[in-house]
Amino acid sequence: MVKTLLMIIFFVLLATLSSSQTFAEGKGVVVVAGATGGTGRHVVSHLKAEGYEVRAMVRSLEKGRQMFGEDVAMVRADVTEPSTLPPLLEGADYVISAIGVSGRGEASPKDVDYAGSLALINASKAAGIKKFIMVTSGGVTWWTHPINWFSGGVLKWKRKAEQYLRTSGLTHVIVRPNGGLTDKPGNADKIIFTQNDGFPSSISREDVAIVCVKALGHTEANNKTFEVKNSEDGLVTGAIDWTKWFGEMLVQSDNF
Repeated sequence: MVKTLLMIIFFVLLATLSSSQTFAEGKGVVVVAGATGGTGRHVVSHLKAEGYEVRAMVRSLEKGRQMFGEDVAMVRADVTEPSTLPPLLEGADYVISAIGVSGRGEASPKDVDYAGSLALINASKAAGIKKFIMVTSGGVTWWTHPINWFSGGVLKWKRKAEQYLRTSGLTHVIVRPNGGLTDKPGNADKIIFTQNDGFPSSISREDVAIVCVKALGHTEANNKTFEVKNSEDGLVTGAIDWTKWFGEMLVQSDNF
């Protein structure tokens, strides 16, 4: 009797594990570019929580292991070295790009935010990536924005990368954090979506990551560009009807 009961428990557990594995595999492989950055690391965490298979793009495998341990697959690649990108993308389904200059001066915004993004977009198209999500910035349409004066024209180059992605033929989503990025936990402050590139506020990196992961799983977000920022007129991420919010936005808007 005890042996029979143990066998039943074993097969129930085996079926449960098999179902979980199928669920994770069924959601697809997501390459996260900029995975070790402030936003990218949250993207990795939330993708895993939602059952995606994650492949982190890292420039240093040692740094990647220090951050993610052995729980995340990692590939050494760099957007400023286009030849490293095809192996990174082989067999992948989706890309979420949170790349950007680190501020330490080793590369310029033109090299990373523009040319690097273009290299990743081109490689993704060649690899048959189904959806490409790119994090840029609010203020990219403000040609007089002071950040452009002392940061190598970073917003100008981000906007040019946006424009290239829109014409690439890839299904895409462009997420613009509009305001200062903070390290506050996600689902703590109310956020809103806008499409007017208006006055900035702030937003946590984790909330930006949550928006990216939700956009990946909702076709209503496809081929749309929008800003996201804190506002008392909004909702915390845990209370958002994502189908409704993504669905209400336009594929194009006046801020392009």
